[in-house]
Amino acid sequence: MRRRGVMAGAVVFILAVTAGWLLGGQGEAAEVWVTNMKSANVQVFNPTTLKVIATIPADNGAHNVTFSRDGKLAFIANVGANNVTIIDAVQKKPLANVPAGTRAHQVAVSPDGKTAVVCNPGSGDITLIDVPQRKAVYTMLTGKGAMMGVFSPDGRYAYVANAGDANVSVVDIQARKEIQTLPAGKGVMAFEPARNWQTAWLTGPDEDKVVILDLAKWEKISAFDVPGEPHGLVMSPDGKVAYVVQRKLNQVAKIDAASRTITKTAPAGNRPDMVAISPDGKTLYITSRDDNKLLVVAAADLVLKAEVPTGDEPHGVAYRR
Repeated sequence: MRRRGVMAGAVVFILAVTAGWLLGGQGEAAEVWVTNMKSANVQVFNPTTLKVIATIPADNGAHNVTFSRDGKLAFIANVGANNVTIIDAVQKKPLANVPAGTRAHQVAVSPDGKTAVVCNPGSGDITLIDVPQRKAVYTMLTGKGAMMGVFSPDGRYAYVANAGDANVSVVDIQARKEIQTLPAGKGVMAFEPARNWQTAWLTGPDEDKVVILDLAKWEKISAFDVPGEPHGLVMSPDGKVAYVVQRKLNQVAKIDAASRTITKTAPAGNRPDMVAISPDGKTLYITSRDDNKLLVVAAADLVLKAEVPTGDEPHGVAYRR
């Protein structure tokens, strides 16, 4: 009996150590990435200590950051250099600068990681990149001010928000053609699909609106007022809350998704731009461009937890697991 007890205890100990190691590894792998436009780089922060893990060169106007689904690659859209920096996110090393269109603003990556779509508002088009070859392979017009893109879960379509045309292009990636346009807010910026992909929330900063689209029927569900030039937007993991950066008001708003009403606002520095959320939904990360800071905010009550110095003119922010 004693031998069995010792053996059982040993097994429990080994399992506990293994679980702790795995959880520790996951914690260490978690990172917050911030792009700095004037510094032409991206900084990687530990979300627990808020210390800089790495500073990686990108190119002029490093604007937004996107990850491949496996988290192994990062894509930095450089608005000042009209290109995209592909980075080995594990080794923290740049791999290539791939030419794109004018004022490359943001990158969407296909679920299989093989194709990237660069949205180019200056030329009103998108650039398709063959990721394994690290090469631009196709360019097509979508609409004025092609700002942000998102791939459908099956990788068949890319949704491209066109700010100047106040619409969203649905692009068949294999056929390389636009098959539908969806209504959106004027100056449409953020495009945030729900986790079930039934709806998407979009900001319309030029008319102080947030627009909700039905992604199954490809039609507009509703639009409601969000003052102060709504810009970056994220949804909570459970889809019950949206967080919107109100750039002209220098604040962030918490919105109840069911009633579509603002329940709370809080200051967010000077000229806040983009916002990311931790996987557990407890923490927001907001870039404050004129302050050269990353703001760490409690999602529940919008209380400021920390202000972290960044490079010059931080803009994009994303959470990497």
